[in-house]
Amino acid sequence: MADARPAHVHRVRVRPVDCDRQGIVHASRYAVFFEAAMVETLRSLLGSYKELEKHGVDFVMAETSIRYLHPARFDDLLRIAVRVRTLGTTTLTMGFDADVDGTPVATGWNRYVSFGTPELRSTPIPADFRKVLERRPAAARPATRPVTRSAPVPRS
Repeated sequence: MADARPAHVHRVRVRPVDCDRQGIVHASRYAVFFEAAMVETLRSLLGSYKELEKHGVDFVMAETSIRYLHPARFDDLLRIAVRVRTLGTTTLTMGFDADVDGTPVATGWNRYVSFGTPELRSTPIPADFRKVLERRPAAARPATRPVTRSAPVPRS
C-alpha cells in the first residue's frame, strides 16, 4: 500500500487581502498558496530552494489545476498537504490538498518543467534531486466532490 504521508505540510493563515467581499478566500489566492507550499516543500526536502540554483536548475510552472471544494474564510488556518504526484525526466507534478480543521477546501496540482538557468531551456532534473523526490509518497486522488457556494444573503 502506498504511503499516504505528504512530502510536506504548509500552513497559512487567511488574511483579509485573501478574501472577496463575502469574506471567503478568493479563487485566485489558492494558486498563490499552492506555489508557496511548493517552494516550502522543496526547501524542506533540499535544505534550500537555492540548492536548485546552485546546480543551474529552476522549476517553471507549465500547467495547473485547482478544484474548489468548500469555502475557507478570513482567519482560517489552511493546512496544505503537498505530495509528489509524478516525476518525469524534465517534469515534476506536485499535488496539493488544502483543508481547514479537517474539512477539504481545495485540491489541485501544478506541473513544473526543470529549466537550465543560464540557457533557459528544459533540462533533466539532476540525479541528486530525483533521489530525494522519488522517496516521497505519491498523492492520492481525492474522492470528494466540489461544494457550490450559496448566494450571499442581502444586507439591509
